[in-house]
Amino acid sequence: MQSSAEVIGSYIGNRATTALVSIDFQVGFVDGSLAKVPDAPAALETFLGVADGWRSLGGPVFHVRTYFTPDCGPRGRVPDVAPNYDFVANALAEHSPLSAYCPDLVHPGDILIRKTNLAATLGGDIVEQLRSRGIDRVVIGGLTTPVCVQTTVDGLSMSGFKVLLLEDTCASQPIGSFSAAEAHRAAVERMGYLFADVGKAVDFIAALPVAANG
Repeated sequence: MQSSAEVIGSYIGNRATTALVSIDFQVGFVDGSLAKVPDAPAALETFLGVADGWRSLGGPVFHVRTYFTPDCGPRGRVPDVAPNYDFVANALAEHSPLSAYCPDLVHPGDILIRKTNLAATLGGDIVEQLRSRGIDRVVIGGLTTPVCVQTTVDGLSMSGFKVLLLEDTCASQPIGSFSAAEAHRAAVERMGYLFADVGKAVDFIAALPVAANG
């Protein structure tokens, strides 16, 4: 079995075909207006550090954002079961302040992807966008771990991409009887079981200078 350093190195070492992807780092999810995600600000701050380092190597950065327009609303059957979904859907309208990307997230040259579903692979064109650039590996973080991150990781993995989840760039809301920390941990463990490699941002960032000098 590869060590964590070896796993991370395999993504950085293939950086010409590896993309860094953020999922739903949007104002309403980070400030708690749309979901109570207590560790969201820390996850965002950690992701920003990863993104700065990745850009310094010339690596592509993608950002996925959920938003709706009058002619294209939520896809799928989530509205049938999700509590307060009408409020969330309205708050995620294209020009709503709550649906905006968080400050400092998007830099010139980053690639922006819209989605209208929990999974970017179903409600957006991320698979096509990645493949058109010759990318076959994805390093991912975002909100929330057991919902939009997990469904996107599943879809990317089953579409043939190798995926590295940076667990400390993700965060969860409480779900049922699970605390936010418990829901996050369960989702990370599940993704690591079948769908993704799992690592930490601190180790990823530490490996970047080695790649730059290699």
